[in-house]
Amino acid sequence: MGIEFTSTIAQIIFLLLLAVIVVAGAWLFRRLRRDEAQLASLRRENSKLRNEIANITGWTANGRLPEDWQERLRNEKAVPGVANSPAGADAPAEPVLLAAHHALASVEPPHFASGDNADEVGRAHRRNMDLIAGLAAERIDPLPALANGDMDNLFCFWRRLEAYFPDRPEADAYGLAAYAVLELFKRRQVQIIAPRPLSVESVKNCVFTTDDGEKLRDISRIRTAAFAASSRFANPKGGEELVIDCERPGWNGPNGRKSPRILILDRSW
Repeated sequence: MGIEFTSTIAQIIFLLLLAVIVVAGAWLFRRLRRDEAQLASLRRENSKLRNEIANITGWTANGRLPEDWQERLRNEKAVPGVANSPAGADAPAEPVLLAAHHALASVEPPHFASGDNADEVGRAHRRNMDLIAGLAAERIDPLPALANGDMDNLFCFWRRLEAYFPDRPEADAYGLAAYAVLELFKRRQVQIIAPRPLSVESVKNCVFTTDDGEKLRDISRIRTAAFAASSRFANPKGGEELVIDCERPGWNGPNGRKSPRILILDRSW
């Protein structure tokens, strides 16, 4: 009797575990299908926005923009932009910045590593959205914002996504935002200096750092790309280093110049 009783309990436990596994599997399958549908919808929206901007500005297949892209977009979107904008002092004067704000609002905060602080990354993403909205409405003066470091995350996220994660939907949104801000500074005779990761820069032009506070070396895609680039950088000239990340942009304008700060590859990798 004891053996039969024990066997019956074991069978019941097994059936319960099997039921839990089936239910969990069904829930996970439904969750994955829902997430895939949301991701597909987001990519369609981003693609539609990118194509619209590309058709208006003449954005070429290699990612370059013609010199008059801002003027083309302004002429095409001037009337709809004003008609759909909030009235009053906050009405956006820059339709491309407004489009960039919508693009940033349509994507998730750009997490790069599993260890990223979700709250911190989310706050940085929201600050970037607020920055673009303020620039569009001319509530934020771009020059002090640049000098105060308010634009550091915008350009850092843009360059990092562009170099290592170009297939992610956030890359398009941040690319549009960055190009809009670059054009804004160009009209003020200010050149933004934000070296692209995996390029080579000289110590004459940049401030180098090896302090990898965000642990980018632990991200396999970044680590692999860094070593592949370093293998081609076999005979560096004196004072030249491989760029891993642009932590802070620099600038060159009528009021002076500031060097960008970049993370470089060192032996700790």
